[in-house]
Amino acid sequence: MKKILCALLILALLVPTVGCSTPAETTAPETTVPETTVPETTAPETTVPETTVPETTVPETTEPETTEPETTEPETTAAPLYNAPVVLSPEMQKIMKQYLPNSWPSTINQIMADVPTDFMFAVQTDTHYTFLSNDAKTGNALKALSHYLPLSFYMHLGDYIRGYYSGEQGKQQNTPENTMTSLLELTDRYMTDANCPVLITYGNHDANQLWCKYYGSADQQLTSADIYEHVTSRMVEHNGEDMVTNGESNYYYVDFPFDGVRVIMLNTTDGNYEDSFDELQFVSYEQLQWFRNVALDTDYSVIIGAHVPLVDNFPNMSGNVPSAAYEIRAAVNEFKQNGGDFIAYMYGHTHKQSDMLDEYGNLHISFREGGHHAEVVMINFEGRHITTVGLNGAQSREFDY
Repeated sequence: MKKILCALLILALLVPTVGCSTPAETTAPETTVPETTVPETTAPETTVPETTVPETTVPETTEPETTEPETTEPETTAAPLYNAPVVLSPEMQKIMKQYLPNSWPSTINQIMADVPTDFMFAVQTDTHYTFLSNDAKTGNALKALSHYLPLSFYMHLGDYIRGYYSGEQGKQQNTPENTMTSLLELTDRYMTDANCPVLITYGNHDANQLWCKYYGSADQQLTSADIYEHVTSRMVEHNGEDMVTNGESNYYYVDFPFDGVRVIMLNTTDGNYEDSFDELQFVSYEQLQWFRNVALDTDYSVIIGAHVPLVDNFPNMSGNVPSAAYEIRAAVNEFKQNGGDFIAYMYGHTHKQSDMLDEYGNLHISFREGGHHAEVVMINFEGRHITTVGLNGAQSREFDY
């Protein structure tokens, strides 16, 4: 009996103990372990400056990409694209007003009303300039034109300066010293601030051969080196790497890669005084070989500029056809037979607007003389058509090629 009572007493004591210990089991730190308070979600993941890393403050968007003068560069005053409006600086507005012949602005407006999509350039020839004249427009007018029209280039086809006058006046005015002064002054007019490439070739007046022939002697002639130093080298600097000479030659070509055009400027007075005293129109053998093997080695469409026409019986032609003229025409024909594209020959010398086809069917064109006259030439490649607009009395013309 005593044993039974003791057992019951022990049992009674055990039951409350289990009930009281159960809460300790449920309050054990299983659910209160600081799993939810461990700084996993408050760890510096959200405070690490991932979103505040200077990605948005790094000057990527503030670098000079948006502040570079892309939209303020003088795109319209340096080699303008076709159909691009030309914005004149105040300085150039003064040049336009001062130097353009009176009839040019209305013709310019006419051209701008229908700017072609292909290729546009301007031509002058036989300006016969002397610094002793009061002519402020020659040279400056064509330069000013380049700031109004989207010209790919402008060219002068020779007899740049007077070189001589007849009679006593010419003897006194066109000494070698005065001739050089005229050459430098006119070159400066054509080149300084030109808004496009400038292409100049040379005529029978430009090295004062005629003055030497009638009034002086051979040692007073301006040499090819003189011409290169004062004119051609300035074109090389202005026109850049697309202009290629044969060493320090006064014949060269200029490429227009965007349009696929090569303009070859030949020198039809390429010789010393002794070579050209009786025959002022002269093309050296070296120039001919360069023309055949270098200048015509191209996939571009070709235009040839020269002072004296390179074909017999050209209208209004006086004097001798340059030596090697036949060989030049034959080389052009061979160029075409081998798949080359030829546009036209272009000349000065005759002082007249004339044209003809040679024995191979190639087009030869001459232009009117004078620094107050010019022609704007527009070429439609797809239609193989040439349109010109004459300025200040020069006639407008149409050609197929």
